[in-house]
Amino acid sequence: MSIAPKRADDGVRFLDDEESRQYFDRQARRLMNMSGDEFLRRYDAGEFNVELDDRQLRAVMKLAILMPFVR
Repeated sequence: MSIAPKRADDGVRFLDDEESRQYFDRQARRLMNMSGDEFLRRYDAGEFNVELDDRQLRAVMKLAILMPFVR
C-alpha cells in the first residue's frame, strides 16, 4: 500500500513526474548546454567516459546524481 507524502509547511515541496523532468532538463541546460534528453542519451552511450576537465566532470556528476528524477 502506497501513501502519498504530505505537503508540509516546513518548506519541503515534492515534485510530480513532469516537474521532475522539467527540473532535470533545466539543470542539464544550465550545466551542460544541452537538453536533459540529450544528456541522458549521451550518458547512456558512454560519451562522458573520457577524461573531462574539472568543470565538465562536476557538471556530469551533478546530473548523474539527479537522474533518479527522470528514471
